Amino acid sequence: MEIEEKFEKAEEIVLEKTRTLPPKLENVIKIAAILIGIYEILFIFNFNYTLYDLFSKIGISISPLKITFQTKQGEAFVLAMILLITYLLYPVKKKEQYLKKVPWYDYILAALGVVSSMYLFFVYQRYATYAEVYMTDVVFGVMAIILVLEATRRVLGWVLPLVVVVFLLYGINNIGFNWIRFTQQLYFDEGIFGIPFFVMTIYVFAFVFFGAFLLKIGISDYITEFMISLFGSRPGGPAKSAVVSSGLMGTVSGSSVANVLTTGTFTIPLMKKAGYPPEVAGAVEPVASTGGQLMPPIMGAAAFIMAEFLGIPYNKLIIAAVLPALVYYSGVYLFIDLETKRLGLKGMPREKFAPLNYFIRKLYILLPIAVITVALVWGIPPHISAISSLGIAIWVAWISKDNIKGHEGIYVASVIITTILMFTGREIALPVTIVLILLALSLIVLSFSTKLLEFNEKLYISLLFILFIALTKYLGMRKEQILLMSGVMGIVFSLIVGYISKSEDGKKMYSATYESMIDAGKTSTSVMLAAASAGLIQGVLTMTGLVTSLGYRLIDLTAGNLWLLLVLTMIFSLILGMGVPTTANYIITSLVAAPAIYNAVLGLQPYSSPVPGFTTPIALLAAHFFVFYFGILADVTPPVALASYAGSALAGGDFWKTAINAVKYALAGYIGPYIYFNHPEMFLITVEKWTATTALQVLYDFGATLLVMYLLAIALTGWFQKNLRKGIRVVIGAIGFAAASLHIVPVAIGVITVVGLRLFGKKLMG
Repeated sequence: MEIEEKFEKAEEIVLEKTRTLPPKLENVIKIAAILIGIYEILFIFNFNYTLYDLFSKIGISISPLKITFQTKQGEAFVLAMILLITYLLYPVKKKEQYLKKVPWYDYILAALGVVSSMYLFFVYQRYATYAEVYMTDVVFGVMAIILVLEATRRVLGWVLPLVVVVFLLYGINNIGFNWIRFTQQLYFDEGIFGIPFFVMTIYVFAFVFFGAFLLKIGISDYITEFMISLFGSRPGGPAKSAVVSSGLMGTVSGSSVANVLTTGTFTIPLMKKAGYPPEVAGAVEPVASTGGQLMPPIMGAAAFIMAEFLGIPYNKLIIAAVLPALVYYSGVYLFIDLETKRLGLKGMPREKFAPLNYFIRKLYILLPIAVITVALVWGIPPHISAISSLGIAIWVAWISKDNIKGHEGIYVASVIITTILMFTGREIALPVTIVLILLALSLIVLSFSTKLLEFNEKLYISLLFILFIALTKYLGMRKEQILLMSGVMGIVFSLIVGYISKSEDGKKMYSATYESMIDAGKTSTSVMLAAASAGLIQGVLTMTGLVTSLGYRLIDLTAGNLWLLLVLTMIFSLILGMGVPTTANYIITSLVAAPAIYNAVLGLQPYSSPVPGFTTPIALLAAHFFVFYFGILADVTPPVALASYAGSALAGGDFWKTAINAVKYALAGYIGPYIYFNHPEMFLITVEKWTATTALQVLYDFGATLLVMYLLAIALTGWFQKNLRKGIRVVIGAIGFAAASLHIVPVAIGVITVVGLRLFGKKLMG
């Protein structure tokens, strides 16, 4: 199948249908999407103050740049644009006749969506001063709630809005139909503009923005093709490349289905060509793609909300997620390796893939992911980390263009040097400035005196970046300010250089930069609406006190049995996730089930101890991770299993067989949360003091967990060198489940079992 045909097939599997709009309305959508990005950058990321500071340091005072808005006002503006996009782009029904044109009532709903949100924008200052709610506020507040629910239904389906409506009816009845209190809680204080929507506008949008650029400027394609070239010629190579590339891409997209429909268009056909049955090829990709939301440094949107709920910085949260993510992908890899051997598959011919040397030479393209990882771990605010990495991504995308002349090594060295110097502190600003100016002059001299460099787009974009960073360093700007400006100015530089470019690659970069800004706004509709709707549930839970009583009812229902409570929570999370997006799923379960789990272990060690350096109890961290995992795994869990559906459709296989295989391959994700809850030291940040003993304990836990996954993979695939007898498989499976306790005895038996299979396996074959 040719690449174009693959993408056409992927287009047919889009799970949400949107209208094809006439040019004028398409322009309205583009303007609204770009306005979201501009407002976010200027007023939510505080780029306006950064610019004011920059100009002030060179003696220019631009007072309008000091204008400021409340966070709630920013959220209201973003929601207004989201509702405008939704009602113009998404029809009331998915039938063909509704996709052809925008009916009159959708124009009205789009206008009302803008008005009801912008009303809060204009009156919030008054409310923040006097905290009074009038009947006019009630009208616009209720209107906004209704319009958010309808917009959510159009984008995400019926389930989430119906759940919200049930909560809203309970809430208004509980407070005696007090519409003033209802509006104050769900429109002004929490509700639509509560913590979930706050996190989306402050943090998640920056990563959506980052991901949109990486998809458009070709970095995502590089990751997929590189992994295919690296693994493709080995036995099971296409499947193993799917695991690695989807894991890396998942750190960018944060969406299981979106990941399947991007990397899957390459990996699934290759897996089928390598000999994998459609039901295996269609299962591997969804499992690998779903794990992307569990993989640091950029996890799913729910992880940012988790950080806010727990009061733990995101850079600590991603450390906590490292070992669980490694266990998940190791488990997937083990299953695929054994499945490949069971099927007797060989690697594909080397000549089928692009030369590996090409991808190794272009390895610097992955620099943005390295930068964002370092920035996040270093403690740079998440949105600043994402935007700064975006600037580096744009720069490396320009210098990776082979049709624009210039010595690649020199430009790569320039990027790396500038990136390192960009992270330096103000105490060495002057020497850093001198080095950067000398670097820029060296590039110019080389362009004049040698054939290594030419005056073209690569040189222009490099000089703009280097000299701008030099200027900010010289002026003594703070590190966070420089990182933010480097990303934003990277977009500006790319548009300028792309606009004046005469080359085909230059024009493509201009289009990619411009379209990425639009795609970011349009792509954010689903996560923003999910957060707004889930915020309504959170608002009702806190308004009525249901958040506490539901937790106690869960404890009563399970008679205080912790493991029964965990199983019930798992089932609840999986069922809820079948129709509710991960973000909303996590918000509901973390508010209802996580506190119940916490209360069930209250007083027990180590659960009652706080996470070192924070007041958050370890039990609460473990409980939140527990519901987070199962909310994500709902994407591969039948009967709905949206990611498995996308994979089976691309592979042309049976959905149920594909989904069952997906559950099998993702087994580490289903068993792992129980292990991590029982052994919270695997979250790493829960360790009070690192000693040789604690390090060995964590290593033992990690190794034993991998052993569990290996034993279960052997039992479920029925393969170890050759086919195993059914009775032997049952015994190995039982040992694997017993070893999940990580107790030394079953783990030792597991080790003996693996060694015994290697030594005496032939006698046990079927």
